[in-house]
Amino acid sequence: MKPMIIAALLLTALAAFGGVRAIIPSSSSSSQPATQEAWQKEFDDICSKTQDAMTFSEEELVSLVSRCDALRPQIEKLDETRKKVYLERLRMCRGLYAYVLESKKKNDKK
Repeated sequence: MKPMIIAALLLTALAAFGGVRAIIPSSSSSSQPATQEAWQKEFDDICSKTQDAMTFSEEELVSLVSRCDALRPQIEKLDETRKKVYLERLRMCRGLYAYVLESKKKNDKK
């Protein structure tokens, strides 16, 4: 009987501090709007390519920079914490692509 009481108290304490989501899957996560999932997929696709930035052509880099710019307004609609994190990460991805693009353009002029 004591283990059940302890378990119930722990779950109650976790619920009070918002930690239940880590243990019990939330049904709201599956009901996210498709647009939110779309921006996340686009973000993941764009920023997953940074390690290969030097191998991309100038056209591909221009496309990636444009995609970053197009994604920014969607991220700005998020709650403050997520917006701050994802905008900073997007800024770094875009910055890398823009830097590599500029570098390639300078090397082409030489």
